[in-house]
Amino acid sequence: MKNFKTGLLSLFIIAFTFNFANSQDKEKEEDAQPTMFVVHTDNVKFEMMPKYEELALKLKKSCEENDIENMSWTAISIEDGRYVYVSPIKNMAELDTNPMADLAEKMGKEEMGEMFEEMDSCYDSHGDEIVHYIPKLSYMPEGYSTKDKNEREYHFLYYSPKDAKEMKKAMTDVKNLFETKGVKNGYSVYHSGFGSEESYYMVSIAGESELEIVKGGEENDEILGDDKKAVFWNVIKLTTKYDQLEANIRPDLSYYPNKE
Repeated sequence: MKNFKTGLLSLFIIAFTFNFANSQDKEKEEDAQPTMFVVHTDNVKFEMMPKYEELALKLKKSCEENDIENMSWTAISIEDGRYVYVSPIKNMAELDTNPMADLAEKMGKEEMGEMFEEMDSCYDSHGDEIVHYIPKLSYMPEGYSTKDKNEREYHFLYYSPKDAKEMKKAMTDVKNLFETKGVKNGYSVYHSGFGSEESYYMVSIAGESELEIVKGGEENDEILGDDKKAVFWNVIKLTTKYDQLEANIRPDLSYYPNKE
């Protein structure tokens, strides 16, 4: 994780749930929520996954033991071997700050460097990008929560930049349909940002298990009925590439400082 060493701690996809409504108070609450995230991805080799997880846990424990307060991350493991770390940021200027400086001082630069070198040996490539949470396209019905739902299903909808306006409208129409039909299951929408070679929307669906997510999808289909065909088609016809991934939020590898 060389980017940790240079200060670009970035930690996808994500697992933040927001309950937004149309009232003025809710709009203020929405504005207060983080919508920009730095995402760091390590493409870990399958045979190195046990060792990598040991080291990722060591990093977390080192932060806990040294009371590091200036950084946090949500860790996500994806079915294809990727480990993703997501951290909220207020603006791009925060990327100029080295979040590992405090840990290096308290833990020791040499010891920290050795830990990251071991992590580097577990993968051949990694990368960083910015993603944006889009509240106005996300669907969070009253009473819906992702609490204790660590299973994730991610849908990546890539599109051509020339179709950006149409794609946004098509995604808005999907949300409007869910609202009109009173669907009980919510979803979060993210958009690609700096560092991504392609434009995409990512739809994140949460559940306690894969079975729960599948069951929820079947219930949604029944509620939406035939009305969904035309609305979904407007998204599909603008999509140049589609990926679906299964993942898990990893509380055991995530780090949130205790600021009590």
